[in-house]
Amino acid sequence: MSEATTDAPLAPKRDGVPVLGSAVAFGRDPYAFYEDVASHGDVVRFSMGTYDMAGVLHPNGIRRVLVEEPAAFRKPDGPGVDVLADGLLLTDGDRWQRQRGQLQPLFYRERIETYAETMATYAAAAADEWAADAGGVQATEATSRYTLRVLGKTLLGAETDEHRAAVRAGANAIRERTSENPVAVDLPEWLPTPSNCRYRRGVDRLNGVVDTLLADADGTGEDLLSVLVAQDSGGAGGRTEDELRSQLVTFLFAGHETSATALTWALYELGRKPEVAARLQSEVDAVLDGGHATLGDLPALSYTEQVIREVLRRYPPASAIFRETREPVVVGGYRIPADTFVVLPQFHVHTDPRWWDEPMTFDPERWTDVDDPPGDRPDYAYFPFGGGPRHCIGMRFARMELQLALATIARRTTVSHDCDDVGVDVGSTTQPATDPELRFEAR
Repeated sequence: MSEATTDAPLAPKRDGVPVLGSAVAFGRDPYAFYEDVASHGDVVRFSMGTYDMAGVLHPNGIRRVLVEEPAAFRKPDGPGVDVLADGLLLTDGDRWQRQRGQLQPLFYRERIETYAETMATYAAAAADEWAADAGGVQATEATSRYTLRVLGKTLLGAETDEHRAAVRAGANAIRERTSENPVAVDLPEWLPTPSNCRYRRGVDRLNGVVDTLLADADGTGEDLLSVLVAQDSGGAGGRTEDELRSQLVTFLFAGHETSATALTWALYELGRKPEVAARLQSEVDAVLDGGHATLGDLPALSYTEQVIREVLRRYPPASAIFRETREPVVVGGYRIPADTFVVLPQFHVHTDPRWWDEPMTFDPERWTDVDDPPGDRPDYAYFPFGGGPRHCIGMRFARMELQLALATIARRTTVSHDCDDVGVDVGSTTQPATDPELRFEAR
């Protein structure tokens, strides 16, 4: 620890209640909780059960953690999800570097662009299915079916409709576990609590899907599944069986869940704001020649992109990024002790009134500037895909999928609903608290 680190004052601390710390306050209202944390400063310590934590709330501090000094932080070594533990999302150090290097070519722009036709044609089919259902559709179920189909076809080389229920059960189990109060997660997994039983049932169903995919894979294709299976097992350049399974679970979960969540929020806001929907439809009608968007249409779909950016600001699918300090570090002029869980809460920073006018209002007009974030806001006032060396590997995939899907759906249907305010459930992902029922009318 350097002398400068030793001399820096300890970050201020928000007091909590005995044993539980701030867990109850966060569970009651995450937005209000972080407003209270922010009243203590931009780097603030607090506790969640037995875990020492520090919130970093200023974009400059976030940049320091993610970009300027990433080696000082590791992926948290606390309670997690066993089926993700050996995958790209949670591994660290040389092991993560090896995994990232092996998978990165699958997400180069040139490769991602080859998926555009699949994304758009599947979106057209989904829109037609939804319009044919006179009773309306549950948004989360509908969008997850679409994104899972795309994931299966493009990255896994497999049809996923028959596995949808099992993947959703596993995804729900993982989300519940990763969103739980740390006090509850401290309980041993072998205890037959309702939460542990739900988690194990969901994960067992998801593992059954992994078994089926592996049984059908021969490692001769160019998709992600084939690349993973073809790698030599073990050794410095290969992967272990646990890694292979964790990678598949990671992409089955994160690869469709976050995009489905963002698309759900986009459709919800179109149904709530007819003026936004009308402008979006005017753009796609002027740009698209056929019944679905194409890769070549994307540069002209500027308002569609504005809508997507605003969705990712107001409802970032991953609500927060977590790191753990390897040693005492200084962020924003304050010292954070070693072994502290550092949280970078996108859902709070993206709605901080210092950076965003009327931050809780959904307004695509704020994105008329092509910069990201727009205007004179600091970098990392907006970071839906993280940043630095560990930025989301699927960022290009997700952005293209969302833009093509939204433009295609707007071209073929008009969405409406009767849900004025569904609420926001902030867990590991930012979901609607109540799943909206959407109606689609064919155009």
